[in-house]
Amino acid sequence: MPTGRAGVMLFAATLMGAWLSCAYVASTPVSAQDDGFAEEMRRKKKREKAIAEGKDPDAAEEPAAPAKPKLPTTAAGWVGTIKRQWNSTNADQLQLVREAADELKKAIGTEATLANDLADDFKGFKESEADKCLSDALRKSNVTPERLRAVLEENRPLALKAIMNPAYTEADNCRLQPEVDKACAPLFGVWRDPVGYAIEHWKLDLTLPAGQLDGLATLLGEIVPGLEVWRDGELVRENALSYMRAKGASQLDIKQKEYAAAQKILDANEAMKDPILKDEDKAHVRVLNDYRMMLGKGVLTINIQLCKACTGHSVYQEKIGRIGHNIDGHPDGRTPQDRARKAGFAGSVAENCLMGAGDGAAAVWQWYNAAEHHRNMIGNHAIIGVGHSGVYWTQNFSGGRRGQ
Repeated sequence: MPTGRAGVMLFAATLMGAWLSCAYVASTPVSAQDDGFAEEMRRKKKREKAIAEGKDPDAAEEPAAPAKPKLPTTAAGWVGTIKRQWNSTNADQLQLVREAADELKKAIGTEATLANDLADDFKGFKESEADKCLSDALRKSNVTPERLRAVLEENRPLALKAIMNPAYTEADNCRLQPEVDKACAPLFGVWRDPVGYAIEHWKLDLTLPAGQLDGLATLLGEIVPGLEVWRDGELVRENALSYMRAKGASQLDIKQKEYAAAQKILDANEAMKDPILKDEDKAHVRVLNDYRMMLGKGVLTINIQLCKACTGHSVYQEKIGRIGHNIDGHPDGRTPQDRARKAGFAGSVAENCLMGAGDGAAAVWQWYNAAEHHRNMIGNHAIIGVGHSGVYWTQNFSGGRRGQ
């Protein structure tokens, strides 16, 4: 054993090391107990939390959700290639578009999530491109609403002159009807189908861009089925051309001036309710008022008393199997004026009758082809009564407001 001061220090260090070694060995089981206690407390708190949240504390933990499938990083480039170059005239670029579509189709495989992601990427894309193509075509052919309005204003007097020509008569089976049709044709064109009029008269070309757009639609449908469908708001259009024509008709609509001026009367007609007034009667007045506005004439207000007189006359005509204005033995009165008074209308009336029209629109166009009846429909009247029974139709017109 060492002696002296150094020996004492060495002996003390030896004792200290031995003590630390014993302390380390003794502390190990105590630390394990602490860890077990802490883990037990964690389990207890977790169980209490689950109970408080209304969950089963003994339920097995749900397995982690599988990772959401992702498109490859190159997919954005493929999408961009299609969007930028779908209508290129360069064969190499079109080949890249084809390859991009193939790669996208391969990337999504059968994964519905990926298909939905791509559908979102292309949502509304082809429709937006069609809108651009339409605007470009209209600009190139110089088609504008103002130009169409000029055609309307120029041809209205010519159409009215042909209709009001005394030589245009049913006495010779409307021999001059073709002249009336010819005079009205430009009006029908710009009023009903401005795009068709522009295609026929101003060389508006939608066929070429529509063909390219249908190719784009087919390509997108190959990537994600459903992308080939042409959607116009809530409507589905047959193809790119029908989509562009519908959009063009909306952009070139020249009816706003007339409809805005007549809106109060048109709304009142639609809102009118009475058992005697059928939906098809309203539809008839709607078609006739549209025709009158096309010619620059004022719209007609529906009168319920005259509708009652017209409906009663149509019912009786159907009962006897023939039409006529003055009919002896008629239960509602021999003449149109008699029948109007019985229905409560005190003003003078002019009457149209026909047999053979299956609906309200057909009745208008049947009278359109009968000269005197045609003139009666576009006369300077203010109110109308209409009523039908089966294929028998009657109109009453009056220029006054009495009895309304």
